Amino acid sequence: MKRIKTAWIIHIFAILHAAVALGCRAGGIEDELFLTVLTMSMALLICLKKAITVEFTAAIVIVVNILGYFIGTLGANLMELFISSPYIVHALSTAITTELLGWSIVMITKLFRQDASDERESMLSASYLKWILLAVVGIFFIRLAIVLFFSDGDSGTGDLFKIAGKVMSNTFVMTILICVDIMYIRYVARMIRKMPKTRRNLIFVAFMLGTSLLETILTGVNFPLQGSRFLSHDFFMLFSVSLLIQITVYCLIFIINYAITARSEMQEEREKANMAQYRYVKLKRQVNPHFLFNSLNILDCLICEEKTEQASLYTHKLASIYRYMIKSEEEDVVPLRDELVFVELYVDLLKVRFPEGFEVEIEVPEEAMARFVPPCSIQLLIENATKHNAVGTEKPLTIRVEASAEDVRVSNNLIPKVTRNPSTGLGQKYIRQLYLDLSGKHIGIDKTEDNYCVTLPLL
Repeated sequence: MKRIKTAWIIHIFAILHAAVALGCRAGGIEDELFLTVLTMSMALLICLKKAITVEFTAAIVIVVNILGYFIGTLGANLMELFISSPYIVHALSTAITTELLGWSIVMITKLFRQDASDERESMLSASYLKWILLAVVGIFFIRLAIVLFFSDGDSGTGDLFKIAGKVMSNTFVMTILICVDIMYIRYVARMIRKMPKTRRNLIFVAFMLGTSLLETILTGVNFPLQGSRFLSHDFFMLFSVSLLIQITVYCLIFIINYAITARSEMQEEREKANMAQYRYVKLKRQVNPHFLFNSLNILDCLICEEKTEQASLYTHKLASIYRYMIKSEEEDVVPLRDELVFVELYVDLLKVRFPEGFEVEIEVPEEAMARFVPPCSIQLLIENATKHNAVGTEKPLTIRVEASAEDVRVSNNLIPKVTRNPSTGLGQKYIRQLYLDLSGKHIGIDKTEDNYCVTLPLL
């Protein structure tokens, strides 16, 4: 399906329409239902190829078949003025109408195409196929009604166009019809969405029949215009045409409303994604200088204490850490294995500053190593532990990194500092926001009198 170009689908179906029209005309067979099947097949293939939702596809199927009948008939009547052969007229008007309908569908799908990767799968699911089946059955009945009531002798297509023209020329009636359809689609359909399916369907059928009946009566009595009344023994024909017009108008409004709503929702989702990305980048830019500031403070302390060898070792390990940070700069997540290698480098760096009274224990099963975490997330939690707790030989600070199949936990014993620096909460805020933006998941925080634990879901 992906290899077939849309243009070829349209051209092939245009040729098939012309061939069927010629064959049926030569064999004296009505071609209405055959052309209906071809038109619906073309519409379904195009919508499937363009990944359009099923409700939208059902509306497209109905509209192109109804409009296709009128466009094809009008085109044939126009061509008869210049071409004498009825065979050429019928085949040519059918092919041109098919091309017009096909490219019209393409233009609509370009505006309202869904980007969801699983949209094609949803179109084929059993829960959605009913919409397509309903549209197909509805079209068959409509076209069958046209064949039975408007294709017999002198009172055929001419009467259909005469009645349809009478209905659509009444601006007052058409305005009411459009307004009522808009109100139903925009408000009533949403209000009854939570009702049982059977009740919703009954309300919809009652709405369509009721509006068509109102349209028939207003047109029949020529309201609010002056002149002869149109309501007579052709009431059933007038009601059939009114129902046909109501279905077409409803589907057109449904398509427009669906398109506007879908584009609005896509825009909102795009804005949310952009805002999330902005927050992430902003926090990331804050976290990296924050880490550098703390690291330079530690290096300054080593230099002031004249620990030249330790300062040199610290500088080399700091360079290794920044190589990892630069490497993972463009990554949203990294394997837990890589993050733990980075953590070990960082712990070695901290042990230069805290040779005693500081210990980090890492117990992570091999099956968890292939899972993912945001880069520097575990390192930030270890940094926070050393920042907010005292480190000394009398009360050692012990940090444990443990993992299961679903999460990784970083915990430490609480040793309050005598002098506390105000906390910005930047590191934890960064991790929390990053998890929400990437997966919608929350991190877990558990604090007791003696222990502090942060749980990060594995991605």
